This record gives sequence, structure tokens and C-alpha cells, in this order.
Amino acid sequence: MEIFITFLKDYIIFINILFLIVIVLLERKNSFFTLFWIILLVLAPYFGFIAYLFFGLSFRKKRVVNEYYKWKFLYSKEVMGFSQYKELVKWEQLISYVEISSKNRLTSLNTSKIFVDGKDFFSSVLEDLKNAKISISMEYYIFREDELGKKIAKVLEEKAKEGVKVRLIVDGAGGYGRKMLKDLKNVGVEVGVFFPSHFPFFKIANLRANYRDHRKLCIIDSKFGYISGFNIGDEYLGKGKLGYWRDTGLRIFGEACLELEREFFFSWSIVKKEKLSLKKEYAYNGEVLKELIETKGRHSGHIQVVSSGPNYQFRTIRDNALKMIIKAKKYIYIQTPYFVPDDTILDALKIAALSGVEIKIMIPDKPDHFFIYWVNQYFCGELLDLGVEVYRYSRGFLHSKFIVVDDEVVTVGTANFDYRSFYQNFEINVNIYEKDIAKSFRNIFKDDMKFSHKLLRSEYSKRSYYIKFKESICRLLAPIM
Repeated sequence: MEIFITFLKDYIIFINILFLIVIVLLERKNSFFTLFWIILLVLAPYFGFIAYLFFGLSFRKKRVVNEYYKWKFLYSKEVMGFSQYKELVKWEQLISYVEISSKNRLTSLNTSKIFVDGKDFFSSVLEDLKNAKISISMEYYIFREDELGKKIAKVLEEKAKEGVKVRLIVDGAGGYGRKMLKDLKNVGVEVGVFFPSHFPFFKIANLRANYRDHRKLCIIDSKFGYISGFNIGDEYLGKGKLGYWRDTGLRIFGEACLELEREFFFSWSIVKKEKLSLKKEYAYNGEVLKELIETKGRHSGHIQVVSSGPNYQFRTIRDNALKMIIKAKKYIYIQTPYFVPDDTILDALKIAALSGVEIKIMIPDKPDHFFIYWVNQYFCGELLDLGVEVYRYSRGFLHSKFIVVDDEVVTVGTANFDYRSFYQNFEINVNIYEKDIAKSFRNIFKDDMKFSHKLLRSEYSKRSYYIKFKESICRLLAPIM
């Protein structure tokens, strides 16, 4: 250790110069990120060196992801003629952008159910898992080896023994039980770890805080798809130190599950370094379409998957949020645990507020990360003078992530409203262009307001200089949060 410290003292400036060359010439980051890292490495060389190891350099992972992203992007798809739907005219440009940038088509034969409580959500997931006949595909940032994790793992083991094709992806830095994964492999479950640590017994040795698989997906028999903010762990049932866990999940039945499953196979290709034949892997069950047509109608439940990642050519989830804000005429409701917008989105919100659009933002009153609490407060404070209403959810911890606009469209899924989700992680949402569903999300937001404290301008202006200082310091770290 002493040798390492001595080496660091002697060569830190030289190493940081190499990092600066990498940032400017090779990484091709956003100019704001580039400037941020240059300042940090020059003014705080030791802290900057450690921070860049964790949050900056991305050589190997960038090469791997680039290869499979190009393959996915070049995969051709038939363009849907969505202009025939009068209710979608306002959102045609958004639908086109998402389809072109992330290759996810608009689907219309779907039904969906909303969950706002972990117990109800996982009860439904377990029931569908037990009834699986053909395949189970699961992708989670966290899969803990606790009571809930073991319960789900047991079902996966049983289904694998029955001959169901079971695939599971967990993130290498998120959190998972190694013994549990080993047991699953032994019974035939195919397991992949997304960018695992080179030192499996020391999680801190996984120096890559970026390029994480933050998705939470469960697709069953290509018919049922679950997307949510819920990871697999007891805390998501309200059994953790943060108490009651308020999150949002969606159960989709229909053809949108094909798009979710295709996204799963994209992640699987990165993990396994193999390009699966998509047509072969997710041939659709005609009985699903028949059932939907008979029970719901020929065209109902417009759903479009919105995926994004650090090596996508476009920041699709971030741009999706921006387009929704720009197109809003009546209201914008945002629910997120981390409110850390970039300058463009922050300006768009300000313009919308000054244009008479009603904007409500809900963040946690109880933070799970110290820095995020003060960053949330800083950005929300910038909007208070413009008439934006900010609510702090106080019943427990708010982990829900959705944006609903004008009773017309909602985007919900795994993406937070922050730099990490917009620029650095692999995320997945769904846009639902259906008035009944949008109204349901608006009502959910208003129900949560009953358990929230409204942040008043008069209250915010009385905060101490010490708090203002903490906000300002944390604001500087926003790009890596």
C-alpha cells in the first residue's frame, strides 16, 4: 500500500495528463463532461484521479457495446403507419424519433396494468412465472439473495427443471447472490453478469460506476412483460432501512412484449458476446393477438418501448423526455427519486412554466444518497420562482419514475430524471399513448401528493448559508451522479 501511495504522489500529475489526452482525443464526451473532468483533474488531482477511475474511463466496455449497438441499429424493421390513428397526430414526431433512434416500433395490441406497491407487483410476477410454459427472460440491476430473491430463484429453478427456457441477466455492480446464481446455473438456468468485476470477491474493485445495466425486465412466454423501478430485494417490499417503498411497475400483455424481449436479447448479446437470431428467438404467439382482438379491439393500447444506453448514437430516453416537455400544452407531472436535469431540459422546463404549462415535480423527502438530496433541492429551487410546484414524498422512500403529459402520454420504466440515466446507464422505458392510462398516472401522482410536503418558496429562501454551500458543491458533481 505504501508503495502505491508513493507511486501516486510521484506520478499523479503525469497520469492525469494522460487522462486529459484520453478525454479530449479519444473519449469524445459531451463538451460539458469534458470541461468538468479537465477542471477536476487539474484542480483536485488526487480526488480527480480516483473519481476518473470510477466514473470516467470506458475503453473495453465502449468497444464491446459499440459492436452490438451497431448490429442492433442496422437491424431493419417495417415502419408502422401510425398516422392512421387520429389520437396520435400530436405525438407522431416523438413516435418517429423513438423508432428511428432506438429501433422500437409503435405497437397497438396491448393491455396494461399499473402497480404502485411492491407486494402487489411481485405477487403478480410470481404468479405469471409459475404459469410460464415456454420461456422466461429476466434482466435486473439488483437481484438480492434475501427472502424475495430466494422465492423468485426457487420458481426459476422449478421452471428450468420443467424444460422452460430461463435466462437471467444481473448487473456486475448492482448486487446479487453468487451462491444463488451458481445454484441456478446448476439446474439449467442460463445466467449472464453484465460487465462483472475482475475481482469477484471485492465489489469495490469493480471500478466502473458507468456503463451499468440499470434495466428491470421480466418477459414470460413472449406474452407478458413487466417493466418497473422495482429491483428484486426485500427493501422493495418496504422491509429495508428506508421503510415503505413507493415505486411504479407495469404489467403488459401483448405485442409490446416482443419489443421488450428484443431489448433483452440486445443485453444478452453483450453479456454472452453472441448475436442471436431475433426472428428465431422471438417468433410471436398468434393466440395472443387473437385474444387481444377478441377482448379489447383491433387497435388499442398504443405502447412504444424507449431504450437508451451510453453508446447509442442518440440519447433516446433523455430526448424522449425533452420532446414531451416541449409538446406539453396543459401540464407536466414528473415523479423521480433523482431530479438532476441537464441544462437543455432545465431550460425546457423553465420555458414551459413561463408559457403557462402547469408543472409538478415530486421527489423523496427521505434520500437514499446524501449528495442526491442536495442536488435535488438545488435544481428544484431554480424552478420555484417560475411557479413550478415541488413536492417531497414523506410516507417512505419515493423510487417511482414517470412523466405524464396532458392526459395523453406517459413514459414509465427504469430511467431516473438525471445524468446517469440520460447519459451513462443502459435504461428502458415505455411510452403509453392512451388517455385512460395517462389519466391513471395523473391520479396516482395526485394520490401521492396526500403523503407529500409542498416545498414553498418562502421556506426554501430561509435555508442557511451552510445548506446553500452544500447544494452548490453537490451541483458541481451532478454530471457523475
